[in-house]
Amino acid sequence: MRKILLISLLLTLPAFSRMLMHGVYTMHDPHLFRQYEYDMCLRAGNFPCRWAPDSGKGYGEPLFNFYTQAPYMFTSVFRLLGFQIIDSVKIMFIVSLVLSAVAMFWVASSYWGLWGGLLSAAVYTYAPYRAVDVWVRGALPESLAFVLYPLLFYWLDRFIDSGLRRYLWALSLGLAVLITTHNLSFLMFVPFLGIWWIYKAFVRRTVSSMLPLSLSGLFALLLSAYYLLPVIFESRLVTVTDTVSGYYDFRAHFITLRQIFLSRYWGYGASLWGTDDRLNVSVGHFQWIIPVLAIILLVFFRRRVSGKIIPAATMLLLGFLGLFMTHGRSAPLWEAVKPLAYVQFPWRYLAPAVFFLSLSAGSISSVFRRKIVLLILVPAVILASAPFFRPDIWRPISDTDQFSGKLWEEGMSSSLSDFWPRSASRLPVVFAPDQPEFITGFGDTRSWYKAGHSARYIMETATDISIIRFPIVYFPGWSAKVNGQPWPLSPSGELAQISLNLSAGRHDVVFNFLDTPPRKAGNLISLVAVLAGTYLWQKDKLSSRY
Repeated sequence: MRKILLISLLLTLPAFSRMLMHGVYTMHDPHLFRQYEYDMCLRAGNFPCRWAPDSGKGYGEPLFNFYTQAPYMFTSVFRLLGFQIIDSVKIMFIVSLVLSAVAMFWVASSYWGLWGGLLSAAVYTYAPYRAVDVWVRGALPESLAFVLYPLLFYWLDRFIDSGLRRYLWALSLGLAVLITTHNLSFLMFVPFLGIWWIYKAFVRRTVSSMLPLSLSGLFALLLSAYYLLPVIFESRLVTVTDTVSGYYDFRAHFITLRQIFLSRYWGYGASLWGTDDRLNVSVGHFQWIIPVLAIILLVFFRRRVSGKIIPAATMLLLGFLGLFMTHGRSAPLWEAVKPLAYVQFPWRYLAPAVFFLSLSAGSISSVFRRKIVLLILVPAVILASAPFFRPDIWRPISDTDQFSGKLWEEGMSSSLSDFWPRSASRLPVVFAPDQPEFITGFGDTRSWYKAGHSARYIMETATDISIIRFPIVYFPGWSAKVNGQPWPLSPSGELAQISLNLSAGRHDVVFNFLDTPPRKAGNLISLVAVLAGTYLWQKDKLSSRY
């Protein structure tokens, strides 16, 4: 395993070497800001995190109630080791590249041998879409999903072939991690696993694995309930359901055959209506040429490679099915399957396409000699795409610079319309004030703070009845205590800010963001699933020894 890790590290070094410089690069997604908010949440003792107090221009948003938390949990490990946020996030991108190469090598070598595994790992790592995810979009959750694709495939495949329950346990855990890492990747990838199961069931002429695999999927959903139940029952309370229209309408982002197969365009801009995209949305030249050539050669030398053609061809077809989903011809399928609208960009299907094409590519090692694979194909794949793995703008800054001034304001304003509570009639256009506002009456705020799931204000009110509006947007779960006593609150104004009625005097006002019934139920179900799963796994492990 150490040798595999070392080889994968050397293989992926050109893909991440520029990250080793001091500072951080510009990226589309605001994961640096979100990691800052998640760290604040954990330091305040809140788990699972639900609220981001500085999001929404400082009014706060229930960001982590709807956005997957696993990437920030993983990154927090490096925060605990003493790394600053920008370095911790960069490390996670590096981890995503290295471990995805390890995972692909592991899976592909089980089919095509060591040299086929190495080629598949290179093709997988250096797909242009990987560079887009890491260096352009900065899509940390999707980058981590690339680690899980090979593992899920391997555990499914091994369980079907062996029936060993340890693979079933691993599959359940992997699916749960994928759901809580990047739910859209789960939505896209699981149907491909289903097709692979159908293929294997047809080859083995048995569907005996259907029931245990169904139970495995159910267990994964139970493990993820702390995330899924709030998403299911509370998404209607925020504007996340608006992110399937306008710019985010999938109909605007299909790509052409030229873009998929031939384009070498490279840019750091956005996906635009039509074909004038400002970023690369190709599958990569070697990513489709090598597996297609492999199938041709396998058929030609079929007497030498008995048993290799069918699995390689099935992987190739699954890869092209992924490519089909990026093209406008697949629009009727997108229209029929309504949840696909949340994928937003059809070119996201490049991810499962790249996985299956890369896996199929290793089969060419069954025909070519080791030297051709090692000295020609692997270097060619790396050289073709390594120039894409570079930043647009590099900022030689530290956390202090990233989380202050203009960059901090950009983070506070990021993805504003994705998770804004519908209790507000409009989005904020200016940043939230630090102190509460007296709507009626007057007084003074002596001190205040906001952190994680709570806020506190020490106030002096000089009138008998004062209506005070606080710089926190209302969302179900907020509660108030005044001088230690529960106190009624209500949303007020166009921004639905939390408001209280206070009498004259000194008041210690404390707000806490508590769990609603869906959150409580999700937390409880996940906890029970973890405990029950641990018990059953240990019991299964002990029984297998005797």
